[in-house]
Amino acid sequence: MHLAQKSASSKPYHMRFGCSKFTRVLACAAFLAAEGVSGSAFAARSAASCELPKMNVGDRPHVGAAATKVAVGIYLVDITEINDVKQQFTGDLLVFKTWKDPRLKELVGCRLRLEQVWSPMLEFLNSGRVFPGLQPYVSVGEEGTVSYVQRYQGSLSFPHRLDDFPFDEHTIAIDVVAVGATIKEIELTVDEKNTDRQADLTIPDWTLGYPVALTTQIGGLQKASSISQYHFSIDAERHYQYYLWKVFWPLILIVAMSWSVFWINPAKFGPQIGMSATSMLTLIAFQFAMASILPRLSYFTKLDEFITVSTGLVFGALVVSLTTSYLVSVDRTEIAVRLDRICRWAFPLALVGVMVVIFIL
Repeated sequence: MHLAQKSASSKPYHMRFGCSKFTRVLACAAFLAAEGVSGSAFAARSAASCELPKMNVGDRPHVGAAATKVAVGIYLVDITEINDVKQQFTGDLLVFKTWKDPRLKELVGCRLRLEQVWSPMLEFLNSGRVFPGLQPYVSVGEEGTVSYVQRYQGSLSFPHRLDDFPFDEHTIAIDVVAVGATIKEIELTVDEKNTDRQADLTIPDWTLGYPVALTTQIGGLQKASSISQYHFSIDAERHYQYYLWKVFWPLILIVAMSWSVFWINPAKFGPQIGMSATSMLTLIAFQFAMASILPRLSYFTKLDEFITVSTGLVFGALVVSLTTSYLVSVDRTEIAVRLDRICRWAFPLALVGVMVVIFIL
């Protein structure tokens, strides 16, 4: 699968104006927060003019009325690692939350501490450990529109199977849910403007597409007891070239080396047995060397299947060498020569057939 790429003109302002993930991420966050509140510029206001009205911050807006709609967006600043063994990815995220609180409509342009206002309690559904990086402040815009942005860095779970490894493709998902409130109280919506990713990511061995977001509901059997969920997903395709040149190609050469015994006179069984044993020991040493870069799994991947078949072919060449040596020792040299001639074609065809079955069919 070739991951879809967006044109430059379709990218949001924060990507077209070149916000760097290292030196400008905080400036990007501030810009996006401002963009998220109907695009109005915030005038500087004194602490006195931002005096809060009397209200219970524990009560959500529109109590007793319709659900409070909270627009959620995730901007993927970076992914630095995908750990296949731990089933996790390490990332850097900006999470945006926007909602309306009519009680704050007179505070346009004010910047308040998060605990001073009502805010939805949202949590990552993915297990893992992430740490906030920005001070918890909200900005108030027109008609009481409240914007909050937080940066999270750390690891989140990424369950995925590696049956097609190293030619595998996956979908990385991040789920955010409204905690402690049913869908009749808090309804999450998608903030399209702030659902995106940095153009250049650090991770070297994967190609990532552009994110897609949607909202669903999870929980109870009845809608009244369900909770709202924001689902962020992005396609990931592994770069297989490293494994092609570092694993597959050396392995094919080792297997081909074991076939050299079929061109050695079976009467000279010493060199035949020596070459077969050398090929087998080389393959075993190669597998030990590769153990540190291959995922340790309880099931077979495509690469595991290929390694297993290659081992069987090398061992098969050793068995043929022993067989032809025995035939020569009992004066059946003609049969031994005929067997070698058959194996010169049978073994390469078997390897090609196995590769077709494993990687194509």
